[in-house]
Amino acid sequence: MPEKRPNRNIDKDILFEIVQGTASATGVEFFDQLVKHLAQALGTKCAWVTEWLPEEHRLRALSFWLDDGYCEDYEYDIAGTPCEPVIDRREMVHIPDRLIELFPSDPDLEPLGAVSYLGKVLEDTDGRILGHLAVLHDKPLPSGSDMESIFNIFAGRAAAELRRLRRDAVLRERERKLTLLVDSAMDAIVELDADLTITRLNSAAEKTFGCAAANVVGTIFDVFLTKAARGKLAYLKARLAEADPDQRSMWIPEGFEAVRAGGARFPAEGALSLYELDGRHFYTLILRDIDERLAAEARIRALVSEADYLRAEIDALHGFDGIVGESPALRAVLADVDRVAGCDTTVLITGETGTGKELIARALHQRSPRAGRPLIKVNCAAIPASLQESEFFGHEKGAFTGATQRREGRFKLADGGTIFLDEVGELPLDLQAKLLRVLQEGEYEPVGGSRTVKVDVRVVAATNRDLEAMVEKGRFRRDLLYRLNVFPLHVPPLRDRGEDVVLLAESFARIIAGRDGRPVPPLTPDCRYRLKRYSWPGNVRELQNVVERAIITSEDGRRLNLDRALPSDPEPPTVTSPVPEPDRVLTDAEFRDLERANIARALEASGGKIAGKGGAAELLGLKPNTLASRIKALGVERPGGA
Repeated sequence: MPEKRPNRNIDKDILFEIVQGTASATGVEFFDQLVKHLAQALGTKCAWVTEWLPEEHRLRALSFWLDDGYCEDYEYDIAGTPCEPVIDRREMVHIPDRLIELFPSDPDLEPLGAVSYLGKVLEDTDGRILGHLAVLHDKPLPSGSDMESIFNIFAGRAAAELRRLRRDAVLRERERKLTLLVDSAMDAIVELDADLTITRLNSAAEKTFGCAAANVVGTIFDVFLTKAARGKLAYLKARLAEADPDQRSMWIPEGFEAVRAGGARFPAEGALSLYELDGRHFYTLILRDIDERLAAEARIRALVSEADYLRAEIDALHGFDGIVGESPALRAVLADVDRVAGCDTTVLITGETGTGKELIARALHQRSPRAGRPLIKVNCAAIPASLQESEFFGHEKGAFTGATQRREGRFKLADGGTIFLDEVGELPLDLQAKLLRVLQEGEYEPVGGSRTVKVDVRVVAATNRDLEAMVEKGRFRRDLLYRLNVFPLHVPPLRDRGEDVVLLAESFARIIAGRDGRPVPPLTPDCRYRLKRYSWPGNVRELQNVVERAIITSEDGRRLNLDRALPSDPEPPTVTSPVPEPDRVLTDAEFRDLERANIARALEASGGKIAGKGGAAELLGLKPNTLASRIKALGVERPGGA
């Protein structure tokens, strides 16, 4: 017969032993004391408390008392063990005897000499299984209300501690997540008490104010605000204190100015909210340094203006952005462009209308160190007088009727680059004085503002007017002329560029025909002759328009229709070979005769001189070597046998 354990009455001593053994302990120490006193109270060989691992279907011992000591790191799968029905049925399981016979697949029972078992599930208030409490003995444990009552008391204590640990773990996890959330925020977050003393800063706030949280916690937040910002924060604090509990947060209107630890000021925007904890008021200030954003917005506005300007420029160019020509007059200008492009020297480009002064300005910019920055064009003749100053220097919001927002001027857009003042002779005298200041000092004030704007701009100006004559008449400032005319460039008219007119006409024909999807008409000898003989008062711009009209009115696409396109066609000179009718294509022999006669006339006009000033090569717009080769190939005789 198995030895029978005498019943123990639940008296004051046992209850005192239970409470005394566990009251001062928590966590692991609590469970160690609990299982030890449980085993002693019931007189069992083993007692243990576990936590439930539902994913693995296992129990892990939080403390395991065996005989007179603790068993470490005890964890087991409940399948086939007496603990399995405890977890599955969520009830107390008491097996008073023959334990090994009932659970033969449990490998731990036989080494312990297990005979009896008592276990109970431990649950949270929401019904979740937290673990279980169990005892095991090497002798029978007969049923008895006293024993089960003692066991239930210990189970209740164990469940309460497990619940507390679970709550603490949840709170710690929430606090950890909240800390990570606050510290990972891009905006500065400052916690303040009722006196606006700093109680907490997140990482972004440390970076924003340039100080470590440990150095400023306990400091009045006023040190990080300007006087005006302190007043605004105090006013908002008072409003929040009077607001309804569900309306205790507000956006700070128009932001405020804050101060970094080093004394630097910066614009900020944010929100202030109030919460109450244990009867005390706390404030959360979320703010963002908008200095970079304001700079970015200003840059975006400048880029938008620049993009609009460049888009208009592209539309105006019609794709003709190259300089075409090989004449000595043009080569001399381009040589000067190369000489002055690398300097920051102010350049004044003169020439008749339509000669390509803007292309020369572009060439100057593209060959300069400023090529990576914008080239901003201002057509001084196209801007109304009332808007010229604003166009040049920008304006502040409300500077005049219609100025609904601040706008950067052309000089600001050109900062770091080049500004091209086309038709500079059209500027009124009052604006000339302000332009002179920019050239001399590199600064100006926007319309309606008092701030001084510094710019680094290279100025290239152009005009088809005689500025010296305008100075004499008092219509142009002499000092401004001197500042503009540091390096003069004169663009020759098309009539002085010889063969360039043909090269330009061919280039325009290819571009226009390609744009319109038309065949490219060749330039016949007759077309070449007529284009070169015309005086071109409108220069390159007129030539472009003539070629476009000639292509549009061309009937078969085989030749340019200059009959309608060319305004006037001077009478051709008398030559030894007749000029063919315009509607007939020359044969090669006829063309060679025509070329031979033309060269002979040029040699006669130059007295047989080929190169140099007044030579036949200059008259024909050819290189001397090229002309000499043609004379030899065509068998042209030079006057006087020269």
